[in-house]
Amino acid sequence: MHLLRRRAGKILSRSSCLLATFLLMGILHSNIASALPAPQDDGIDTSIDDPEWNDDTAGGGGDPFSLDPSTLEDKYPDLDECRSKCSVAADVSLFYSKVGPHEEKPQDFADKEGLKLVRDTYPSGFTDKNDQYSGYKKFATRFSQAFAEKTAGTAYVMLPTDGTTDIGKSVWRKTERGTLEATGGKCNRIVKVDPDDFSKKCILWDRSGTTDPNMSECNDEIGPVPDPPSGSAYASGWCGVHVTQYQKNEPKSNPTGDYKFDITIKDDSGATIGTNYGAVAQNGVGVDVTSKLPWVLVVTAQRVDDDAVLFSYSDQSWGSNDQEHHCNFGGYEDGNRDGDCGFNC
Repeated sequence: MHLLRRRAGKILSRSSCLLATFLLMGILHSNIASALPAPQDDGIDTSIDDPEWNDDTAGGGGDPFSLDPSTLEDKYPDLDECRSKCSVAADVSLFYSKVGPHEEKPQDFADKEGLKLVRDTYPSGFTDKNDQYSGYKKFATRFSQAFAEKTAGTAYVMLPTDGTTDIGKSVWRKTERGTLEATGGKCNRIVKVDPDDFSKKCILWDRSGTTDPNMSECNDEIGPVPDPPSGSAYASGWCGVHVTQYQKNEPKSNPTGDYKFDITIKDDSGATIGTNYGAVAQNGVGVDVTSKLPWVLVVTAQRVDDDAVLFSYSDQSWGSNDQEHHCNFGGYEDGNRDGDCGFNC
């Protein structure tokens, strides 16, 4: 009986020790967690369209100790490396802020207009988040700054138009716009695009104060895109160009030693928006056709009758035998031939 009491006492004593040990471990963990430094808010909201940008810690699995910032390091590339890796041509940069989830609208507009989002200007995977590192928000700010520094010519930005959405802490407001407008920068103009109607654009900023007859100016980042100036609007999308080419040394239609052109440009609705009739086209010398479009269409005749007529508009170039531009040119009859092509406008 005494032996049983002693054994029971030993068992109870061991249980009490184990319980005390567990309680002590819990207290120590609690004290360690409370002593860790709180994450610092850099004042920049990079969670605009990518939910992952809102989490600056490694993550997961429901284990609070895996979020311990003292166990993580910021191993992301620094600003100099971002600058060395970023590559973007002029007039193709597209920025955006708070216009919907997963970059859907910016990506649709970029695909339509041949533009580039920030991730497209770096090697594949460069801008991805790594859950083993800390500091992704700061890294996102760095690669966004480098993208803005490399942007040249016209930059496009897609912003909300409701007049109330707060973008005060966005990377666009805190970093990208200021970089684009900095003295000595390569960017000359910022064009705001309506996320719900890609045909609506306005000039948000221009380095030299130059206006555009086809776009109004807009000073409000988050306000609606104003209509273009009266009489200058055109239906954007797929425009068409009709050309009549007159052969050289034709007594009735063209008694000169150079080709001549009659050129008509029509917008996406079929309305005529520009013409140049009777234009002399010397071999290899482009003929300019101004219109309601923001850029000049250039049409060029070559040396002999069978050569293709060449076209260029903005960053597009093609010939009259180019099926991607739906060209359809007939043969010469009575000293001239007619043809049509299309292009993105």
